[in-house]
Amino acid sequence: MDVSIIIVSYNTRELLQDCIRSIIDSTKGLACEIIVVDNNSTDGSQQMLNETYPDVKVLCNSDNIGFSRANNAGYNVSNGEYLLFLNSDTIILNNAVLKMADYLKRHTKAGILGPKILNERREPTRSYMRFLDAKMLFLGSKRLRFLVEVENYRLHFPVYDYNSIRKVPWLSGACLMIRRKVFEEAGLFDEHYFFYLEDVDLCLQVNRLGYDVVYFPVVDIIHMFGGSSNQHPDHLHKLYDKSMAYYFRKNMPGIQYLLALLYIRFISDFLHRHREDS
Repeated sequence: MDVSIIIVSYNTRELLQDCIRSIIDSTKGLACEIIVVDNNSTDGSQQMLNETYPDVKVLCNSDNIGFSRANNAGYNVSNGEYLLFLNSDTIILNNAVLKMADYLKRHTKAGILGPKILNERREPTRSYMRFLDAKMLFLGSKRLRFLVEVENYRLHFPVYDYNSIRKVPWLSGACLMIRRKVFEEAGLFDEHYFFYLEDVDLCLQVNRLGYDVVYFPVVDIIHMFGGSSNQHPDHLHKLYDKSMAYYFRKNMPGIQYLLALLYIRFISDFLHRHREDS
């Protein structure tokens, strides 16, 4: 088996159907399997899969167990040499799965790979970022532009290259292809992350193992941003802060972790209530 495509879905029936259709059109000439891990959807997703895509392997959870645990569950029943973790609100273009697998086969130092991500208008969006640190928390707000060059402290780069294959810090979790053995060496997705920052953490662990994290804009996917999340913004904000606290505690103990806690407890809520343009 070349590639196992693992999709976590939660109440995204129509998006999921479009996603799987695009996968089938983009995997010709490749031995692959599609695994959907459903986090207790109530929108008929499971019935749609059984009726429309009987060859898709479906795992049905009795609760919403979160993104990391669900992806790991998909991995546990997979057989592919390469694992493609894919959001249900994405559309695969240009035979992307085959081309990504071929790149990993030919470049043994590359551990994890991500495509160019387009929005619904097919405009390129930021598909890779810099690692999160305390400076970004305090100095990366657009509200501080009158004091500092905030672009130097934001997750993305001041000058962004959409078109060159390059080694990067971390890639968007909307579409990640990783070698099976690298995923295992990295310890899988850390299940302390229910939602948010699990992709950052995985790329960081892959980087620490000495493998390259590679942005691969030779292929494109479309990402319907937010389509796979239908929870209340306040709840998502709390999940993000919880993930951020854990990320710093795990990866940046000491003063960085203490600064992150300070930010989360006294600044994050204020900025959330006065949301700035992203």
